[in-house]
Amino acid sequence: MNWEVRTMRSATSYFNGALYRKTLARFWPLWVGYGVIWLFFIPLNMLNTYFSRYMNRDPQQRLLIRAVNLPEMATFGLYLAAFFAILCAMAVFGYLYNSRSSCWFHALPTRREALFTTQYLAGLSFLLLPQGAVAVLTAMIEMAFLPMAHWGAALSALVMWLLAQSGICLFFFSFAAFCAMFTGHILALPAFYCILNILADVIYTLLDGLFHEFFYGYAGSAGSAQIVEYLTPAYALKDAVVLFGSSEEGQRFRSPGTVAVYAAVGVALALVSLYVYRRRHAETAGDVVAIPLVRPLFKYGVSFCSGLCLGMFSAMFFGWTNGMAVLIASILVWTVIGCFAAEMLLKKSFRVLKAWKGAAVMAVVVLVLCLACLADVFGVVNRVPAPDQVKSVQVELDMGYPNDSGGDLSLNITSPAQIEKILALHKAIVDNRDQEDYFQYAHTGSFDYTYLTLSYGLTGGSLERRYHSVPIAEGDLDTPGTVAYALRQILDDRELVAMAYDFDGLLDGAVLTTARLRTVKQHSSYGGEGTTSVYVEGHLQELWDAVRADFDEGTIGVRYPFYESPEMMDNTYETSLIFGATDNKVADRPGVETTNPANYELEIYLTPQAKHTLAVLDQTGIFEEGYSLATYEPDYYPGAHNG
Repeated sequence: MNWEVRTMRSATSYFNGALYRKTLARFWPLWVGYGVIWLFFIPLNMLNTYFSRYMNRDPQQRLLIRAVNLPEMATFGLYLAAFFAILCAMAVFGYLYNSRSSCWFHALPTRREALFTTQYLAGLSFLLLPQGAVAVLTAMIEMAFLPMAHWGAALSALVMWLLAQSGICLFFFSFAAFCAMFTGHILALPAFYCILNILADVIYTLLDGLFHEFFYGYAGSAGSAQIVEYLTPAYALKDAVVLFGSSEEGQRFRSPGTVAVYAAVGVALALVSLYVYRRRHAETAGDVVAIPLVRPLFKYGVSFCSGLCLGMFSAMFFGWTNGMAVLIASILVWTVIGCFAAEMLLKKSFRVLKAWKGAAVMAVVVLVLCLACLADVFGVVNRVPAPDQVKSVQVELDMGYPNDSGGDLSLNITSPAQIEKILALHKAIVDNRDQEDYFQYAHTGSFDYTYLTLSYGLTGGSLERRYHSVPIAEGDLDTPGTVAYALRQILDDRELVAMAYDFDGLLDGAVLTTARLRTVKQHSSYGGEGTTSVYVEGHLQELWDAVRADFDEGTIGVRYPFYESPEMMDNTYETSLIFGATDNKVADRPGVETTNPANYELEIYLTPQAKHTLAVLDQTGIFEEGYSLATYEPDYYPGAHNG
């Protein structure tokens, strides 16, 4: 009866202590090496900080700062855990990749559940036990050299680091064990581990690159990028363990909940790995993919990724990106090649021509995807939000000429009237996109190019678009629906132009220090003349107020869509006025560490109509010193910017 009881207990056991100890003893260099690294980085580093003779602060103060900021080691620990996790998985599950060792292990009078659990816990112990020992040594050092009043802060930071590091180790080792269950080749395990860790980011990057080629103005999807970040453990965990708070009082993790979620995912992956292990065949040792159900996924996944990656790379390498037909053909060729290459890995043979049906299916799938993108089936290119859907829009826009501080608009716009003007420009760019290839030959007179970057905040999400080198023609300025017409409406909006110059931002915490004229004519006593720059002495505030008054009257800061157009040359001097401002209190601003003052400049071109500004300049006496404002030469060539 006693023998029967012992037999039943053995049959239901999920852990084998002897095998656990044997595994720990066999692979001791792994956990010893991992522990030694942490030994140097934490307890020995603390002792070195305390006993150093080259630091000015009190030893206890130095040690306390080091102790309360111990969680900052989690970023380093993230990469260390990811590296050692795969080594530990290769060690404890290495018997699965050799037929003899696999058959021997599975012939033991131990259930598969016990084999997996024992080896899994042994591999996890390679990471957790050294960390625990290092934490104990660190606590002893802190309690030995710090006053009791600081024990709470120091030990709390130590526990915070230990919990975060343990959660990270739990996830990465479980993920490595999960990958180990699906392959029968020792070299395939680290490859699958690395690829699957970044697979979401790779697929997103490939599709994003494909969409950039097919969709005019496509600038990615912020929502998708955030999801991809959570599906890429290294990115998500790195952001989660970023610290904030005072270094004197101790810092905290940005998102400890994210670490906890990944630790829970690690537990789930361990359970899934156990389920797969119970159904894994010992005869699959040596196979690249050991689970039959996963082989088609591997085959077609390799085909898809190689088609997009190598297809687009080949097209860019040979300069074929201008022709969509050639790009699609390149993607199809590499898709087929990738399918046969994956079949070779699965069959471990070069005789894979019989797999042509799968390659043909993948070629059709990729071709349909490319044609759907080319035809814009989902309406990506033509999507312009309705005004009532837009809450705000972050705009970066070329504001035309002259080339001064108002030449670029970078602003978050919330005004409904201004949003409608931006939407009109967006729609004009989209509607006239087919004219870009022959635009220069279809229009007479001056033409130029503009750019526009949009980031919409919508009631139901977000939308980003980016347009480079959008052509505009002088003959379209009075034609509604054209890009030039829509751009002119924005350039005529004095409020938007004022935001482009950012008059208020220049003096936000700063004071005017200088004013100078650039490109002024200097007349010599010998009758010659040239251009130079000259500082305007005094009258700084009066000059600033005069510029603001002229701007409000619309006589200065006028924007023109074309470079050296007759309209601009007749109403703008070549001379510009540059204001300089200095912020001496920049060091007092939150997050700014420098103690040097900050210098800012605002440049604006003068005009013959700016009566207030010209009057103040006349009061300074600068024109009596042999200087005059430079005008454009009369022999200019209209439309000089024709390419």
